[in-house]
Amino acid sequence: MTRKILRIFTIIVIGVASFGLLVGGTHFYQRFIYSNPLEKALMKMEEIEVLQFEQNKNSLFLAVQFNVPERLQPNFYLLLEQLQGQKKNKLDHCVLEIKNTLNNEELASFFKAAKIPLYEAISTGHFITLSEQLTALSQKDKITYDLKMDNQFIFITAHKGEDFAHLVINKNSGEIPHQIITTVGEEYL
Repeated sequence: MTRKILRIFTIIVIGVASFGLLVGGTHFYQRFIYSNPLEKALMKMEEIEVLQFEQNKNSLFLAVQFNVPERLQPNFYLLLEQLQGQKKNKLDHCVLEIKNTLNNEELASFFKAAKIPLYEAISTGHFITLSEQLTALSQKDKITYDLKMDNQFIFITAHKGEDFAHLVINKNSGEIPHQIITTVGEEYL
């Protein structure tokens, strides 16, 4: 009877020790040896500063700030290429937050006022007068802006003196698993 108890006890101890080694080894590997290749790839991009990175099995929250006022469209597509290049992650849901940390109220009010003609153009499909409407809005506060459009996104970079801010709007919101949010300061646009 004592041998039977000793065998059961030995089996339990070996099982607990094996489980502990597996869990501990996995934790050790993920913490000290393996680092997220997506985060490493994004950190190498000079034009983009990664402010927050949270990834689960199939979802990602990424807060970035573009450091340069020019070339928003190619830098944004480079960022999307890095996100989509991670095939093994199989991201079903990705929230991409573009932060503009500045205290320029004129740029913030320009972007808030510009959203009405932007979404009107998206809903109607008439983008011909969008540039004229944005020019009228920008002349009030002497803001210069750069407007780029393609089949999927609208890119606006606004300048006021040395300050600049970016706005990216997805024209076809249901077609890609990326949700794009833009903030000026801590306020969502």
